[in-house]
Amino acid sequence: MHLSVLHRKLGRDLWRIRAQGAAISVVVGIGVMVLVMMSGLIATLSGTRDSYFENYRLASVFAPVTRAPQDMVSRLAEIDGVLAAAGRISGAARIDIPGEALPIAARVLSLPDDGPARLNDLLLTAGRLPAPGQSDEIVLLDSFAAARALAPGDSLNVTLEGAHQRFRITGLARAPEFIFAAAPGEFMPDDRRFAVIWMPRRSTEAAFDMEGAFNEALLLTSRTRPEAAVIRDADRLLAPFGGQDAYGRDQQMAVQFVNEEIKGLRRTSAFLPPIFLGVAAFLLNVVIGRIVQAERREIGLMKAFGHRGTEIAAHYLEMVLIIALAGAALGSALGVLLGRALMPVYADVYKFPYLVYDIRLAPFATGILASLGAAALGALLTLRAVLRLTPAEAMRPPAPPDFSRQGHGLLTGLARVLDQPGRMILRQLTRQPLRSLGSVVGIAAGLALNGAMLSIYASFDRALDTTFSAADRSDVTITLTHALAPVAMQDLESLPGVIEAEPIRHVPVVFRNGTIDRNGALTGLPAGSRLTRAMDTQVQPIPMREDGVILSATLAGTLRLSPGQMLRVEVTEGRRPVLNLPVVGIADSQMGTPAYMEIGALARALGESERISAVALRIDPAQRDALFAQLADMPMVAGVSVKADALQAFRRVMDQGMGQMRFVFGTIAFALSFGIVYNAARIAFAERAHELASLRVLGFTRGEVTLVLFGEIAALVLLAIPLGIVLANWLSKLIAMGFSNETYQISATLSPSGLGDAVLVVLAALAVSVLLVRRSLDQMEMVTALKSRE
Repeated sequence: MHLSVLHRKLGRDLWRIRAQGAAISVVVGIGVMVLVMMSGLIATLSGTRDSYFENYRLASVFAPVTRAPQDMVSRLAEIDGVLAAAGRISGAARIDIPGEALPIAARVLSLPDDGPARLNDLLLTAGRLPAPGQSDEIVLLDSFAAARALAPGDSLNVTLEGAHQRFRITGLARAPEFIFAAAPGEFMPDDRRFAVIWMPRRSTEAAFDMEGAFNEALLLTSRTRPEAAVIRDADRLLAPFGGQDAYGRDQQMAVQFVNEEIKGLRRTSAFLPPIFLGVAAFLLNVVIGRIVQAERREIGLMKAFGHRGTEIAAHYLEMVLIIALAGAALGSALGVLLGRALMPVYADVYKFPYLVYDIRLAPFATGILASLGAAALGALLTLRAVLRLTPAEAMRPPAPPDFSRQGHGLLTGLARVLDQPGRMILRQLTRQPLRSLGSVVGIAAGLALNGAMLSIYASFDRALDTTFSAADRSDVTITLTHALAPVAMQDLESLPGVIEAEPIRHVPVVFRNGTIDRNGALTGLPAGSRLTRAMDTQVQPIPMREDGVILSATLAGTLRLSPGQMLRVEVTEGRRPVLNLPVVGIADSQMGTPAYMEIGALARALGESERISAVALRIDPAQRDALFAQLADMPMVAGVSVKADALQAFRRVMDQGMGQMRFVFGTIAFALSFGIVYNAARIAFAERAHELASLRVLGFTRGEVTLVLFGEIAALVLLAIPLGIVLANWLSKLIAMGFSNETYQISATLSPSGLGDAVLVVLAALAVSVLLVRRSLDQMEMVTALKSRE
């Protein structure tokens, strides 16, 4: 194959700048890698979610009810916009494992006696469904079974409504509504501490006294009618039977978690790749500008020999496009590899039936086109200069820079106190201020990205500390089977190892402000609560008020309420009163969206005597096992939450995902910083090879020459550090907004240790660049360098 002159020159040029080209390709590649990885993760999670929900017919609407006759299912199915309806029995249970002191919370759901469930069907992963007429057979959640080494054929001791029963496991299953299976009241799943049990309907009816009735309706809706209208009709039909306000699939806990994960990935993929592609465009502009400047005479000769300006511009454009294309190819491959590497992390948290990394052409095409577009944009200004350059002008050396007008003001005073190498560094920085500014901004961007991400991780740790140390000072929280009189707390206070006990009342409600509503719970606490507290922004306790409700900042923001305004609270249990309460305070809750009120005032507002639904305990660790043994025998205890276990489960989930992402973003930040610093060093060396050789001839030592060259780069890094800290503050707030949701809220606070690590990453990039370019400096042939043209 015959290569033209320009193509042969292109090959030589690419080989000559191979180190710089590789560094720029890495920066381009990281932008494409993040885009491909994030797009693949989004496609994988959203595609698997939608397929799983559709194939196993996850309900669109969940409608809890106290007790409704079975024939109401057919009336619900007649609602306009409902494709299918089902009624099931749902209840709480406790599992007793031999050798396990602490009882395990479980949710019990009924299975149809006449075949597969019409809605919320099961995916059997082992064994079979219970046989007809076998009341002692159950199906168990497979993640709990795996954590407890249980298999079909094993037996399980379960307490239902105070009655101890023994069941035989016939099958293991997972279901779309439990892709994120956390125990009631917990934020994160712990496979060892929470189970789901599916039982034949007749067995469930007998256990929960629900013969011929159901306490939860499931509706699958069409898109022909708004879901809110279907919910209103369902609430109207179920109101006489103790309907507790239906809610959409998006408010179901498991669905909410996976949806928030996908939203976070989308936000990250929207702002991160453009940063890298923008930096790559700047680097390519600098590199191609230096090459064009150094090859003015060659450009003049090529034009004199008949090459058109467009041909020459296309030659240089081809160079930057090859560099960008190499980066895009590298980034595409790394994006797929990294996306696949993250699949086990997501599979451990979200219990999908399968999770295979989804490779689609669109992200690759977008990444390649974006990288090529950024490269072309970066070279555009320089290529315009090539087109305007005439042969006669090109063959003359460019006029030397004039420094006579740069010696005024601050620079003059600074130059007077510097030695000769220092003045040379200052002159070089001010000779091309825009390029120096671009390098400073690029290095600062790398520092800001790493500093912001490390600060976000520190913010997660602070959120955990605030929640599990300052707000919740208990050791154990006991959930009761139903609300009881305060005398029930005396039975718990008398148990071995209990040092302190405090009552809690949780009332399920719908918070409403105009057209905005949110399902939740109103929590009653004693006026001087010591174990469970609402905290302000200064991590100081907020006293409970009798004259109104204290809302978490997230809930207040969702409802668009501030202190002094009225909140409509619709209770969804008992006599279902509607309360109009003033907002008297805002709590800075890091987890969930709680609302607080003094427990006695709450009882008076409900028009009932004071009752409790949970008890917070501070215990003696030495008597923990004795306490748990007695709790296991108390029928009124529905569940036991140990704060240390909950914190461990939360950290495990956070560390799995964030440990991987911490490494990814640390590597990305280093590559970004290294790409910019190394390119700045290589360009400075290439531009000043003649000067550096002259300095050596004039008697400068090798160390002094190195100082002149790398002093400039070090100055750029030092200037970038304060700017990077400012950008990190802004970027951490942006990322915190992206990560925060109704489950947990992240406050963006810069971490000194995180910023210190980010600065060290930039300094490490500087050190590596110095070592690599110093080798070229040591190997420089002074005679050749002195013969080169200025």
